[in-house]
Amino acid sequence: MSNIMVNSFKQILEDKQKNVEHAEFSINEDKKIVKLFADSLKYLAISLNNSYEIENLRILFKDAINKYDEIIYETKNEVFDERFKLTYKIDLSYNVKIIYEIYCNNEQHYHNLEINSDVLVTTFDIISQTLYNKYLEECIKELSLKDQITGLYNRKYLETYLEKVLALSKRENKKIGFLKIGVDKFKAVIDEFDYNVGDKVLIALADLLKQTVRKSDIVVRIDADEFLVVLQNVGSENNCIMIAKKLIENFSKKEVLVNEQTKQTLLKTICIGISLFPDNAETIEGLLNTSDNALYEAKNKGRSEFFVYKDSQMHTIDLF
Repeated sequence: MSNIMVNSFKQILEDKQKNVEHAEFSINEDKKIVKLFADSLKYLAISLNNSYEIENLRILFKDAINKYDEIIYETKNEVFDERFKLTYKIDLSYNVKIIYEIYCNNEQHYHNLEINSDVLVTTFDIISQTLYNKYLEECIKELSLKDQITGLYNRKYLETYLEKVLALSKRENKKIGFLKIGVDKFKAVIDEFDYNVGDKVLIALADLLKQTVRKSDIVVRIDADEFLVVLQNVGSENNCIMIAKKLIENFSKKEVLVNEQTKQTLLKTICIGISLFPDNAETIEGLLNTSDNALYEAKNKGRSEFFVYKDSQMHTIDLF
């Protein structure tokens, strides 16, 4: 029975069956890592219950580097008895481990599982390696879609994201705000200091953008010193203007540490170009162009300025 359980479970994982009902989780399912593992953990719970009457199970995923420390599965319909708890720790790397906690039904159940400890370890080793492989794949995917300096999503992700969002917003007749953000006189930072200080300015701005916008919005690094904030479901351009003013004001006060020894700091400013979907454009390329042109006009006005795209107000732009 034990070998059959292990082989059967391994086959289930390899088949990667679709349309599975997700198991119940006791933590926020918005956590990406929980969603990533949901199907595999459901099969594990079913297999353990069928073979060893294990009904009460808790699984923890710990990654010291990426700072994941989550309960990724936990049955919640029973009161756990700490006296009859069995713990199995699977070290997947120096920094990553998965911990399985089994809460036995009674003392006899506890002793029966102790006897079958070897096959349980083998089973947990199989599922742990499978989960870890999935996790590594997800990490690699995330790296390809993120800017390595700021940790923000990059343009590759933006285009995929907007394809879905624009279609949905069009069906629901909702507006989306596009805020194109550029650092004023950014090249002067590089000339006066170096690229490391330039990176610090970009990171400071990225952090401010993430802290200011809603979780439903996204922040993307487009190129060099330019960023894009996509604001979903904005009522009007006034909402975009309000956020733009807040970003401009807050960043002008943000001190960037230039020299740790002398404690020298640097203050920079930003300009913002604003474009709206579907008012100003209905395609990804059109929205990127209109927000870019609006940023150009904002910078023409001076430092710490914003500009809302309007066809009638656009100046002739020399592209060459």
